[in-house]
Amino acid sequence: MTKEQKFYKALQDVFIGARIEGQGGFVNLMSIKSNYNRKIEDILKKDIEAALKSYPKFRDELFDKLYSFFSRYFTESGSIYFNSTLFYNEIYRIIYE
Repeated sequence: MTKEQKFYKALQDVFIGARIEGQGGFVNLMSIKSNYNRKIEDILKKDIEAALKSYPKFRDELFDKLYSFFSRYFTESGSIYFNSTLFYNEIYRIIYE
């Protein structure tokens, strides 16, 4: 699996989630959330492709950085959380200063 595929899979796992079928308010809400995030993913892909036109050799490094950012700062539910951030990175100093 390439770094690009890993990033898009992580993005889909966090923000789009599994396909939910059925009826009810919660199912409708999750369907709306999934559709919205798919549109955002399409916009993100277009923006990344446009940015990489000038620097095609940067593709692997970009997706490596994006994947490490998403895996470090987002939980499985899509919330921002520093659970996977190592303490010695001192992320709290960056945020609170």
